[in-house]
Amino acid sequence: MKYALLLLSLMSLNTFAADAVRALKTQLSALTTFSAQFTQEVTDAQQEVLQQAEGVLKLQQPNKMFWEVKEPNENILIADGDTLWHIDPFVEQVTAVEQVQATANNPMVLLAQPDSAAWGEYNIEQQGQRFDIIAKEQTSQIAKLVLVFAEQQLVELHIHNRQQQITSMHFSDIQQGGVLSAETFIFSLPDGFALDDQRRVTATGL
Repeated sequence: MKYALLLLSLMSLNTFAADAVRALKTQLSALTTFSAQFTQEVTDAQQEVLQQAEGVLKLQQPNKMFWEVKEPNENILIADGDTLWHIDPFVEQVTAVEQVQATANNPMVLLAQPDSAAWGEYNIEQQGQRFDIIAKEQTSQIAKLVLVFAEQQLVELHIHNRQQQITSMHFSDIQQGGVLSAETFIFSLPDGFALDDQRRVTATGL
């Protein structure tokens, strides 16, 4: 009898997990494009605030992202589908890496590519309109990504890393499903900036 109960419990857990995946994929299907302002707060394991900032996030499926944190902690990330560009105005440097390499073991890939084969790398847990995307691989830098929706809109995003730091983003001025300019995801090296092109290192092994 106890083995039958255990089997039924496992079947129920698998059903709940499958339901959570389906529900999250439905929510993400509405993010064909996403544009919003955000406030951001980074806290440590003791819940001490390390940083506060404001910025802009824009997504376009598949595989395109623009993420800007405004001054005084200014940083810009542009994912154009092939390359991830990290622009650091403080040191006037741009780092370029292969996007496939940069998004490996990163649950953010699911936002920009909801049909990604990476779903198998994560456990999905659902509590109402909140979804926890938990990395199965312990070496993943991001341990958990939390998405909170209000109806079909993404209103909160929380990134938990392996050092127990949490980056929390709350969105406003949200626009979903609209048209974003193609120029949003096109990188151009700013005047006076140095380029650290890690793509060549990856390609040549040097």
